[in-house]
Amino acid sequence: MATAEVNDLIMRRRSGRAIAADIVVPAVVIETMLEAARWAPSSGNAQPWRFVVVKDSPIIDAARSALKPGNQSWANAAPVLFVVCANPADDYDVAGQPLYLFDTGLAVQNLLLQGIHLGLVVHPMAGWDEDAMREAIDLPQPYRVICVIAAGYPGNVDLLPEDLQKRETAERSRKAPAEICHYNRWTS
Repeated sequence: MATAEVNDLIMRRRSGRAIAADIVVPAVVIETMLEAARWAPSSGNAQPWRFVVVKDSPIIDAARSALKPGNQSWANAAPVLFVVCANPADDYDVAGQPLYLFDTGLAVQNLLLQGIHLGLVVHPMAGWDEDAMREAIDLPQPYRVICVIAAGYPGNVDLLPEDLQKRETAERSRKAPAEICHYNRWTS
């Protein structure tokens, strides 16, 4: 199937895990990533996303400890965690369809692509204890943690656990277009 060229940032985006623990991410880089997220589209321009940038001890230590062990094995090296939150009550409701999660995902993608553009490893993840993360960042009710993003400059792959080294260096793969695309009607 012939296609036009896909934007290089999209093709380079990868959920890497090798992050340098000892290189500080400058405030201007963080602010630029947040600005990119801020300009994401949203339903009814509701902009339901909120970002808690976690980088200072002891708060980052508490946020790291809220991560599930599998994520801690690599994400604890990240000098910055973006805790992405949203309030379900801030949803722009269209015929009962909850859209705040989709809208927040659009903002996350902007943040990720901007981070890649600026030379960072940015890895969105699931896998945290909601109550512990809520306590770590003083998240008020009814906000929910939607995802956590580890961010930092590229690190040494050899410092990752062996199973993650293989995942880090494996070729990226995606489902074939025929598996995910239908034209005019759903086809089996």
